[in-house]
This record gives sequence, structure tokens and C-alpha cells, in this order.
Amino acid sequence: MAVTKTEKWADFLATFSFNDIPAEVVQQTKLYILDNIGCALGGYAIDWGKKVTELGRDLGGKPEATVLGSGDRLHCANTAYVNGKLSNILDMDETLYNNRHIGGVPLFPALSVSERVMGTGKDIILATALAYDFAARSGICGSSFRPDPEQGVTVSGNASMGFNTFGAAIAAAKMFGFDKEQIINTLGIAGFFAPGAIEGKFVFTPPGNFNKYGDTGWFCQSGVMAALCAQNGYIGDPSILDGPRGLAALLGAPEFDNDTFMANLGEHWYIMEAGLKPYPLCRWFHTGIRLLKDIISENDLKPEDMDRIIVNTHPLAKTLPTFAAADKWAESEGKELWLAVDSITYALACTVYGLTPGPEWVKEETLTNKNIEEMTKKITHGEHPDAIKMSAAWSGHPGKIFSQPPTSIEVLSRKGRFTAESIDIPGDSWNPRSKMNEGEIVTKFRNNASYILEDTQIDSIIDLVARLEKIGDIAELTKLMSP
Repeated sequence: MAVTKTEKWADFLATFSFNDIPAEVVQQTKLYILDNIGCALGGYAIDWGKKVTELGRDLGGKPEATVLGSGDRLHCANTAYVNGKLSNILDMDETLYNNRHIGGVPLFPALSVSERVMGTGKDIILATALAYDFAARSGICGSSFRPDPEQGVTVSGNASMGFNTFGAAIAAAKMFGFDKEQIINTLGIAGFFAPGAIEGKFVFTPPGNFNKYGDTGWFCQSGVMAALCAQNGYIGDPSILDGPRGLAALLGAPEFDNDTFMANLGEHWYIMEAGLKPYPLCRWFHTGIRLLKDIISENDLKPEDMDRIIVNTHPLAKTLPTFAAADKWAESEGKELWLAVDSITYALACTVYGLTPGPEWVKEETLTNKNIEEMTKKITHGEHPDAIKMSAAWSGHPGKIFSQPPTSIEVLSRKGRFTAESIDIPGDSWNPRSKMNEGEIVTKFRNNASYILEDTQIDSIIDLVARLEKIGDIAELTKLMSP
């Protein structure tokens, strides 16, 4: 009898050990961990972070794992919810190939369960890297985007972020030390916790909301719950990754690339290609921010110098209804967080005023700042003339079709006209021209953490994560993550 994909994945996950991970993957995973801890601390720094933390206190439970920022101690599943949700509030968390938003989902279930089982730094690195790899493979192989010779790209209206539920479950299962059968059960349970095709609802029917394209806290919590269910004897679907009614259907995938999903497990590590974010907004718009920032710096432009800014992106970044609504920042009645993180006009205005990317961009006083609002009226968002042609001609993996969309910017100012153009999205680890180096990742972490922690704590966290594989008790790290 042929071995199923579910069995192959479970066997790989159960038997793969820390010593099997290449050194460069260990290093990349540590930087990814530091980045996501910083995103969670930055999320806690604003009002919405406090609301999430209050919900965690209401959920409560056995005090076995630490909430970042507040220092609250909750049940590990509830802690995973709060920390996972905090990490996504700023929308500064990782997004792969400008397509699949994985963020901190692989980390926070591992971190919360590690405190329950007294796990080590090696355990955290292993669980995080494996969980990310599954989420990345399933996410891109079931991508809702496909190249089209006439439209450039087609978009499925039935997309789901359910791959993150599986990733979270894998992280928890590895921390619990599950064998093959327990992992099969965990995956089989996680499939029934995964969300439906809600990503399409978010994209096509504005206004947005605090849950965005899928609740990252729920991904983390439900993943831990799946592992706990398996630990307590629940039996999951043993073929959840297989067949037309398995993983592919759960993701709402018009097609599913089974070959890439299974190829080179333990050899090709997708965390090496993670898209870390320098700016707190949708990754579609990062190239425009970087281009404008460079023009401002090179020409010493001030807000009062600006007459008009024209930014051109891929048409989908302008025409998808949620993005189109966010573009009209000045016209929106409620200047909400979730509108800001999808608005290129708002983000460019923050850039013009030199605001530091992070919590400062989405604090209440910034969201309601009249200068920012007036600047957005000078910004026009259009369609890049080459974008459709480039998408239509795409010959790479469909899950990577938006990995290098063209962006151009034109600034009309009192000091002259300035233009720039690029296909490189800042923060893409797979692209040497745009990869964030270690110093940039640390600087981002310092800024996000500085709203909550003292410099000495920040220094200690950076040091501990840098040598995470040598930490015998993860509590040595988590105890530093609140004032």
C-alpha cells in the first residue's frame, strides 16, 4: 500500500532533529524569532494590544506560559493566542513572496508550549523551522493566484489561510515530542480547526476588520489545541493532507502543487526565503515606501516641499476592493488601524513626515493626525503599465507570481521632479538586493521593543536569541519580555 502524504510528512516531522538542521538555517531562524518577538512587543505598545491582552486575562487558565509585554501567565493555548495576535497587530510580521502571510504563527505555539514542557532553545528553533516550512510549502502550493495570458493574473475568491493552523499544530507537536502517530492525529485534528475561505471575504468586501485575512491568534491557539487534543487521545483524520477533499480543499486552492509540497524535505528550507518587513503595512506597498524614502533622503525634501506624489503598483494592489477603500484615507470616517496597514497613501504620508516605522505609524494620535490626512490628498495611486504583462509572462512557481511586482514613484516638489522604479521588495530574504541584514533586523527589534522594555532588557533578549541553541530553559528568555 502506497505511503500517503500525511504519513510522509508525519514521519519526517517526528524523526527530524536539531542536529539535522544546517547552520545557516539555524541562524536565519533565530533572526526570524527575534523579529517576531519584536513585532509582538510593538503590537502590545498600542491600544489594540491592550485589548488583546485583556481578552487573554479573561480566558485565563493554568499559569504556565508568558504573555509578551504584560508578563501575564496563562494556559499555553491562550498565551499562544495572545502572543500570536499581538505579533500581527502592526502588520509588520513576515510575508512570504508577497503572497502568503505566515508571520509569527510558527513561533508562538512553540514558545508557549516550551514553557509548559520546560523546553530548550534548540527545541524552539527546530519546531519553528519545521512549522514554517510546512506553512510555506502548503501556502504557496495552494496559492489562490495564477498567471493568465489576458488578465495577467486570476484570483480565487475562495482562499483560506488554513495552512497556518497546520503550521501552528506542527510547532506544538514538536515541542511535545510527539511520535509519528501522534503527529498524524494532530494534523488530522488541525484540519477541522482551520478557517474557511474567509481570506476572500476580507479582500473583496471592505471595510476590513481587526481579524484581517485570518486571525493569527486563532491560528496559534487552535494549533496548540490540536496538539493537546492528540495528547489526550483524540483521533484525527489520518489522510488530512491527501486527495481532493484534503488540504487542497481546505485552502480553497484552484490547483495544488503536490510535487513542490513534498520535494526535498529537510533540504530546501523556506524560512531562508522569508519576507521580513521593514514597514508596518501590507507587503504590496513596501517597494514604494523604500523608493520615496530614498528620494526624500537624497534630495533633502521636507513635507512642505511636496506638491504631488504618484505611485504606480500592480493593478491588484489598487483594484482589490479592500485596498481600494484603504487608498481613500482622507475620505474614511473611521481612521482605523486595519485601514492604515492596507493604505499606501497613508504609509507614504507617514514616510514624508519621517515617522519611524513601527508603533508610531499606527498610534491613535498618528491615525488622527490632520497633517498626515492632508498629505494623503497629494498622493495618487495608479497602475504600473508593465505589471499585467509581467504577470502574464510569469513562468516560475504560481505561488511566487508576486515576488517581484514593479513599482514606480514620481515626486513633484518645489525642488524639482524626482522618479524611481524597482521590482525588489525590501526584506525578501531570497533576494540579495533587498534582504534585511542582521543589523537592520536588530534595529527594527530595538525600536518595537523600546516602547515596552528597558534598554538592558532589550540587550539581554538580543543576546539570548543570538545564542538560543545554548539555552537550556526557555524561561530564561521569556522572563525578560515584560517590564
